[in-house]
Amino acid sequence: MIFRRIVFLVLVAAFTVSVAAQVPDKAKVIAGAERAFEKAAKTNTMPAPGCAVGVSLNGESVFEKAFGLAEMEHNIPNTPQTIFESGSVAKQFTAAALVLLQQDGKLSIDDPVRKYIPELPDYGAPLTIRHLLNHTAGLRDWGSVMALTGAGRGDRVVTQAIALDVIYRQKYLDFTPGAEYSYSNSGYQLAADIVERVSKQEFPAFLEERIFKPLGMKNSSTRDNYQRIVPGRAQAYSRSGANTPWELNMPFMNVYGNGGMLTTVGDWLKWDAALDARTFGLPFVQAMETQGVLNDGRKISYALGLVVDQYNGMRRVSHGGSTAGYQTFLARYPDQKLSVAVLCNGTSPSAGGLATNVADEIFGKPPEPARVEAVAVSEEKLKKYAGIWRNDVTRSANQIVLDKGELKFGGTAMKPVADGSFILGERKLRFKDGSTVTAQIANPDGSVTRLTQVAEWKPTAAEFAAIAGEWRSEEAQSTVKLALEGEKAFVVIRPVAKLSMVPIYKDHFAAQAYVVWFTRDASGKIDKMHVGTGRMRDMLFERVK
Repeated sequence: MIFRRIVFLVLVAAFTVSVAAQVPDKAKVIAGAERAFEKAAKTNTMPAPGCAVGVSLNGESVFEKAFGLAEMEHNIPNTPQTIFESGSVAKQFTAAALVLLQQDGKLSIDDPVRKYIPELPDYGAPLTIRHLLNHTAGLRDWGSVMALTGAGRGDRVVTQAIALDVIYRQKYLDFTPGAEYSYSNSGYQLAADIVERVSKQEFPAFLEERIFKPLGMKNSSTRDNYQRIVPGRAQAYSRSGANTPWELNMPFMNVYGNGGMLTTVGDWLKWDAALDARTFGLPFVQAMETQGVLNDGRKISYALGLVVDQYNGMRRVSHGGSTAGYQTFLARYPDQKLSVAVLCNGTSPSAGGLATNVADEIFGKPPEPARVEAVAVSEEKLKKYAGIWRNDVTRSANQIVLDKGELKFGGTAMKPVADGSFILGERKLRFKDGSTVTAQIANPDGSVTRLTQVAEWKPTAAEFAAIAGEWRSEEAQSTVKLALEGEKAFVVIRPVAKLSMVPIYKDHFAAQAYVVWFTRDASGKIDKMHVGTGRMRDMLFERVK
C-alpha cells in the first residue's frame, strides 16, 4: 500500500511538471491576455497615461494592445506601436553586447574591469565585468551619490560623461566584490563604457548593428540625446496620489547602459523570440542566464541583466524597469515558449503587476501558500523584543512594537510559530537572546538580514553642538551644513534641501531616506560623518576646518 502511494505521488508530480512545461494553446493565451488587459484598461480612469501589452507564443506575437494616452495635452492614445522608454530592462541588452564581444574573442566576462578602464581606482580586490553585471561589485549607485550635491537625477541634465565621472571618483566600495548583491546602476554605466572601448564604436551604434538591425527591431534605439525628436514616442507622467493631477515626468538625461532604451512591445517580443530560438547561439543564452554566485558559494537570482527565478512552478526569466514616469516589465517563460511585454508611461498601473496578471490568466493563479498555525507566546516574553533594531549592514533603524499582545515589525504583524520563530510576510524572523539581543531574518532569496537591538538615544545639547558645522565629501563633491534650530538638527544641502535629523540610536540619525552617523577618534571626540542610503551604504564626510 505504501509503495502504491509513493508511485501515485511520483506520477502526480511528474504529470504536474509535464503540464507546466507544455506550450499552451494559442486561443487560451489570447483569451487570457485579453482578460488581463480588459481588467487593467477598465480600472484606468481617463484621462490618464496607460500601457501597451504584448504576448508572444512560440516566437509569434499573438496579442498586442494598448490603453491610455500617449500624450495627454493633445489627447493622443497609446497604440501597440507607441514607443516607450525601457528603464532597467535595457540592462540585458548591455549585458548582451558584452557577451557578443566575448563570443568575438575580444574580452571575457570574467576579466578585471581595470583591464579596460585603468582610471577606475584599485579597490584592493578583483573587480570583474561579471561583478558589474550581477550587481555584486559593491559600487555605489551614481544617482545616489549625485543626490548628495543637492541636484541629482531629475534636477539637472546628466550626460554619460558626468555619470562616469561620479563613478571614477569613488575611492571606496560598499563591500568586497562578490561578497553581496546590491543593485547599482553604476556597474552598467561602466559596462557600456567597456563596450565602447573594446568595440571602437559608440554604444548606440553597436546595439543597432549587432542586435536591433539583425532582429528587425526597427522601433528600438538608444536615448543618447534626450532632445532628439522621436516620432510616436509616449510622454511620461507621474502624480503624487490618486486624486492629484498628472504631471509630465520625462528623463532629461543622455545616459545609457543602465537604461535609456526606446522601444515597443513588438520589438521586445522579437528579442525574446531570438533568445528562445538561440539566434545568437546556445552559449549566448547560457551566458546571459548564468546566475551570479557570491564568494560564499550562494547562488543569487540575478544573472546578466536578467532575473532567473520560478513563478507558479515555471521557470521565468524577467526584468522590470522604471525611469521618471515610465515603468516596464518583460518576462519570458522558456519552457512554455511564452513572453509577456508591458510598457507604461505613467506611475500606475503597475507594469510588473499587469505582466503577472497576464500570466495568471493564461496559466492560472499560483496556489495559496500552506497555512501555518500560530502558537501562543506570553506577552511578558514578547515585551523584551519591542524596541529599536539596527540593520547591521545598512545601519537603518527598524521599530518592533507590541500592540494588543501582537508584535509588529514596521506595521506588519509577526506570527509566532512552533519552531520558535516568527513569520513576517514571506520572511521568517528568529530572535537570539544574550547579553545583546539579536535577530535574523531569512529572506525568500536565501539571504539573511541581521539585526541588533539598540537603545533609544536622546542627544544632549552638547552632543548636538558637537556635530554642528560644515562637512565635506570629496568623493561626492558635496558640502553640507548641519544646522541647529533650538533642540532640532537639520542637514542643509544647497540649494534647496533641508532634511530634519531624527535621533534613532547612539550617534545615528534618520534624515528622510538617509542614515547619518558619526564616528569618534581615540579620545572619543566626533571626527567623521557618514551618510548611507539604499544604494550607497557609506559616504564619508570630513569636517570643514
